[in-house]
Amino acid sequence: MMINHAALDAPAHRSAAADALMDRGYAILRKAVPASLIASIAEDLGPRYEATPFSEGGFYGERTKRFGRLLIRSPHVAELVMNRAVLGLAEVALGNWCERIQLNLTQAIELHPGALAQYPHRDQIWNPVD
Repeated sequence: MMINHAALDAPAHRSAAADALMDRGYAILRKAVPASLIASIAEDLGPRYEATPFSEGGFYGERTKRFGRLLIRSPHVAELVMNRAVLGLAEVALGNWCERIQLNLTQAIELHPGALAQYPHRDQIWNPVD
């Protein structure tokens, strides 16, 4: 998906979600998609969750399951990653510094009882801090 750079300039009046993203580095969008979409994705990915072993090592969480390539595992994920609200936040955060936005990863993470909580963070392996 190509997005025109000029169209990405952050508007003078941003949403509360965009302000949170820019101030804190994350935003929570409640009810951004219909519950039925999430249910469809969960149904598609359920067998994969069952087959996936727990992660190893403290960083990944020994009570956590994770796997990627969601776009090929569920036809419903495309609707999720192309969500207008999410893309709008990506445009606010990235638009002034890039000519286009490219999706790098789709990943499912399932936390089980006893899993260690992670605070909101940036994966610095993929996005090093200068």
